Amino acid sequence: MPQRAVSREDFRGLFAFYVFVARHNNKHDGASRLLKLFTSSQNISDELLDQWSERADALGGERVGSVLGPRTRAVANGDANYDHASAFLHALLKALDQTQH
Repeated sequence: MPQRAVSREDFRGLFAFYVFVARHNNKHDGASRLLKLFTSSQNISDELLDQWSERADALGGERVGSVLGPRTRAVANGDANYDHASAFLHALLKALDQTQH
């Protein structure tokens, strides 16, 4: 099987980065919400991670960032809530699909 363009650890690293930023900005509740997603991201299915990797690779970093950033900030601010990182990833994939049209 070929290696994914975006590994599981890359995806988890996104949450780790946002947790760091939230803590640095004294948004401890936001960091806690993002840490929950970071922890659960270890259990995302390979199929879903493959979809994310393919989409991210095809669309490029700028477009992915324009969707990822606001949704991650919404979690940190408490404006969005996901029980698991896979639910967050499903929402990202749906949003990326909408930006293509």
